[in-house]
Amino acid sequence: MTLRGRIPGKPGLWEVTVEQTGAAGGGALIASLACVDPSYRAGSCLWITPGLFDLQINGIAGTSFTNPDARDGDLAAADERIRSHGISRYCPTVITRDRNTTLAVLERLAGAMKAGAMPSAWGIHLEGPYISSEDGYRGVHRREFTRDPDWGEFSLFQEASGGRVRIVTIAPERKGSADFIRRASGSGVTVSMGHSNATPAEILSAVGAGLRMSTHLFNGCARLVDRHANPIYSQLAADELFACFIADAHHVPPAALRVGLRAKGPRLSILVSDIAHLSGLPDGDYEMEGNRVEARDGGIWVKGSYMLSGAARTLERDVEILAREREPGIEGALLMASANPSAAVGERAWAELLPGRAGPVAAFPWDGAALGAPIRIGF
Repeated sequence: MTLRGRIPGKPGLWEVTVEQTGAAGGGALIASLACVDPSYRAGSCLWITPGLFDLQINGIAGTSFTNPDARDGDLAAADERIRSHGISRYCPTVITRDRNTTLAVLERLAGAMKAGAMPSAWGIHLEGPYISSEDGYRGVHRREFTRDPDWGEFSLFQEASGGRVRIVTIAPERKGSADFIRRASGSGVTVSMGHSNATPAEILSAVGAGLRMSTHLFNGCARLVDRHANPIYSQLAADELFACFIADAHHVPPAALRVGLRAKGPRLSILVSDIAHLSGLPDGDYEMEGNRVEARDGGIWVKGSYMLSGAARTLERDVEILAREREPGIEGALLMASANPSAAVGERAWAELLPGRAGPVAAFPWDGAALGAPIRIGF
């Protein structure tokens, strides 16, 4: 198949010929790639990408990735549903649970991934249990399961997953965090901070120990914080940290999101969906994490509360929302959902479209207001 359009991060109009390889689980090969009009600058066109890379997906269409009883068929259906949105790589995300449940969940995901039921799952994101126990900061994570980092326990988690835990979210203020960050980052795991009330000094110490990223910055935070010395400013100011943002028009007000993106800049900003397993289900009332929640208007709210309980909009819809803004526009939004997450986890080369590249390709039509259904090749 030959595609003609723009490539995020490359000037001009490009012609890309992609061949389906027929490899197990799908596959594609870029047979040729050439710039056919170096002066082309229009934004409303086909945008050719490696597909989107979502670092935080909790589940979809009723299947939760924190369910130890999920069947291979359910996980395979969830994986295909995710891929249908042009997401060619993602991290199934496991939220805070007790040790035994977490071990069972990780074994279940590892088994499904090994069996090929989740071909686009790149690695597991363990969000907790080493996060804040404080109301507001812990979000809807269950307080009774939050605890201090434990390297011995995490080693058991990693063993259960077959080494598939690639990201772990922690709160740097918890006892033993600095040593844990050093060990985890030294083992090749990307350590991110989230659901945290860390002081500026604690964040600085964590960065020095190897902290690499901020999980859904602006969220997992109390509504009222010190106007100067707060965890949001400290993360925005740290040039060593990539920052993930949920741009679903609910989690972060537009003005705050604009400030956050400008502070981190186009290289360090990442879009994540953080969708819950209720994403894709009809609007209505549900039970989630021991709370009654309401799914409506593309969001999920705890009943009788201001709190959100995960997101409902998939990543390409967040790209679409942000692409309507002059900053970053469609090109910047696509880079924040593909190249930047790849760079954050040490996989920068995966997102580069070059002749001879083996891997998925997704092309998104953009008319200046809406992102069309993706053309998917190889996934």
